[in-house]
Amino acid sequence: MPSISSEMTQATSPPSPYAGLTSAEVAERAQRGDINAFEARVGRTYWEIARSHLFNLFNITLFVLLVIVLAFREYGTAFFASFSVIINAFTGMIQEIIAKRKLDRLAALSVSKIHVWRDNTLVEILPTDIVIDDVIPIEPGHRIVVDGRILYSEALEINEAHLTGESDVVLKDVDDMVYSGSFCVAGKGVMIATKVGADSTINRLNSTAKAFKNELTPTQKKIATIIELSVFATAFFVPMLVVTGIMRSEVFLEIIKNLVVFVTSLVPQGLVLAAILSLSYGAISISRRQTLIQRFNAVEALANVTVLCFDKTGTITENNLVVTDVLPLNNHTVEDICHKLYHYTANLSYQNPTANAISTYVQAAMGENNHTPPPTKVDEIPFNATRKWGAITLPTETLILGAPERVLQSPEAQQAAARAEELAARGLRVLALAHSDRPLHHNSVVDGSCRPAALIVMSDRVRDDIRDTLQAFRDENIALKVISGDNLATVKAIAQQAGLAGEMCYTGDVLEALPDADFVSAVRHSQLFARIEPETKRKIVCALQDDGEYVAMVGDGVNDVPALKQANLAIAMNDGAQMAKDVAEIVLLNNALSTLPFAFQSGTRITQIMYGVTKMFLAKNIWSLLVILIAGFMTLPFPLNPIHISWASFGTVNIPAAVIAFRILRPAPMKDFRHDVLDFSIIAGIIGALTMIPLYWFVYLITGRDLEIARSTLILFITLFNLIVFYNINGIDILDTSTCRARFDVFLLGGALGIFTISTFMLRPSLFEFTPPPTYLILLVFAYFLITAFLVNINMRSRRMTRQLWQLLGP
Repeated sequence: MPSISSEMTQATSPPSPYAGLTSAEVAERAQRGDINAFEARVGRTYWEIARSHLFNLFNITLFVLLVIVLAFREYGTAFFASFSVIINAFTGMIQEIIAKRKLDRLAALSVSKIHVWRDNTLVEILPTDIVIDDVIPIEPGHRIVVDGRILYSEALEINEAHLTGESDVVLKDVDDMVYSGSFCVAGKGVMIATKVGADSTINRLNSTAKAFKNELTPTQKKIATIIELSVFATAFFVPMLVVTGIMRSEVFLEIIKNLVVFVTSLVPQGLVLAAILSLSYGAISISRRQTLIQRFNAVEALANVTVLCFDKTGTITENNLVVTDVLPLNNHTVEDICHKLYHYTANLSYQNPTANAISTYVQAAMGENNHTPPPTKVDEIPFNATRKWGAITLPTETLILGAPERVLQSPEAQQAAARAEELAARGLRVLALAHSDRPLHHNSVVDGSCRPAALIVMSDRVRDDIRDTLQAFRDENIALKVISGDNLATVKAIAQQAGLAGEMCYTGDVLEALPDADFVSAVRHSQLFARIEPETKRKIVCALQDDGEYVAMVGDGVNDVPALKQANLAIAMNDGAQMAKDVAEIVLLNNALSTLPFAFQSGTRITQIMYGVTKMFLAKNIWSLLVILIAGFMTLPFPLNPIHISWASFGTVNIPAAVIAFRILRPAPMKDFRHDVLDFSIIAGIIGALTMIPLYWFVYLITGRDLEIARSTLILFITLFNLIVFYNINGIDILDTSTCRARFDVFLLGGALGIFTISTFMLRPSLFEFTPPPTYLILLVFAYFLITAFLVNINMRSRRMTRQLWQLLGP
């Protein structure tokens, strides 16, 4: 057969006669660039990763300052000031690149191929290999990957919400256009590609809107805010330090060295590194458990989930439907019903799992009698989640199959409807078959003229591990919401078998009839929702978010896509529709919820790591800023030496942070960012500054204004003070010996880090520009250390300082 080009007359026959392009025609189009090689951005490029780690504002500022320092041949200052920064920047960059490569490889393995007609054969190719004039079949769940024109349509319904913003499906006929980014809801068809690559609709939209957006988790947003405030404080106070230095007639080099100390102390570069390490480790580790991570921070996002929404089918049950019984109505026989079901299923444009189960039952029931060709349909209205019924119009009658409450509308059907409810209450799925003498249309409503013919009873086995899985979610304080398109009685019965006993249950019709306030209240308090349409499902997720919840949505079908897009975290089953997997951040490759509890625990651990590291750097930021500002107000010499602070931070801040980020140590449990992180950081930072300044001032005066001894004494105290923060993160109070014994290994590690840092100062004083203080000052430092630990402990118990702060900032 000749190939089809976009200029040719369009075919209106089924897809089998299509020859498609020849191999030579494909090669010719690819050579001239008419190929779908353009890929929308789904993550940061390698250049963007390198740029963010190496060429950020902080590094550029520090680089300029260090160049000046090097010009004055202050090599020690330049080395120690840049040592931690360089390690943090390159470690973070390399780790993120490694994680990106691994996740990209996993994603490439999971890419679904596209069927196209080429050389008279239906072949599978990658979406990026599609060329102009390729002939592509379309079925429910398929994502439209290029723009095209319809060649053949059989009740083809397309969702174009990405273009119109409306959730209503669009019926497509021959010669209608379809656009990339939309997806097939029902029916089937064939299209010819007219625009590919950067010219296609979705890629033009993505380019205009800058499709890739780094969606931050709540924890990442908090860290980003801390970093932004640090950068703002740096930009605000650096000019003040320069002016202050000039007014004091300080030499230019000293001003620059002071700026180096201020910048390296205030910007928490190590915090970014620790966050990247924990996020990448989490993403890679969970990917080894039959889970595909499609967003770098998706695992950590799980830790923030407060509500998990999921369907009944395929999550609570195994999604293996079997017809258990056919109950004829109105004097029909089983044989008669089987013939009608045979005519119905054989004429479907696309068979979903329900239709497959019915077809299997019919073939077994009819045996050799099912070889008679069925009558050819005149029209089809495909089943979708909004209508909840489908219809096949034959030359002699119209057959309707769907939800009993939508199909059984005639007065004679009341007894059948009651029977359907009774069966549903036993956890069975019930469909009603009706027939009519008149045809139905896509905008028709099933009415009393459609006569009931039979009830089709189906069952789906509840997963063996579902009770333990759901209990694991409850143990994590995650609220569970079952949102199903099935009958309410069926949903309640299946949920009960899974250990979910919801006293308040709503159907979609009831929910939609409620005022907005009552709708939110119903969604908040109910656990089970039945007969929910796709748009209502999305509204349920939206209402939960408006109520302050962080919502994860598990879905597998095209009817779940609106809710998946709305959710804070979208999770899809691997056997689900391609469109559902495309919008998901996590894909469960084994199609089982049982993977998720481990993922939630992993996400929680990542959050704990990020909280702990944030504590360490935020406390350091606060006391650093206050010490420098208070010393300036008191007209004291700049209190910190760049080599001192760089080495002390490396030994007692950066190394402990890395130990936590690499999961060598597990921080003490922290549930609330403000209560467990901000309260301690503020209290420790303020108390630390208020004890450091008197110590520095006292030593400076009693030593006859010896700046080197004052700075050296202060850095010894800072080294010990950092251990207070480190111990607190790991649940140790140095004044409570029981906590030290409980985590003795952590206590020893902190002591070892402190001894190592202080010993290097003492053993190589010239290298570190360190002047060993006399013994009485060293004893004073240790006494001050114990007093400070006591003050931090007392204030953390009362939290009066932070409580007043929150009251002041509150509404």
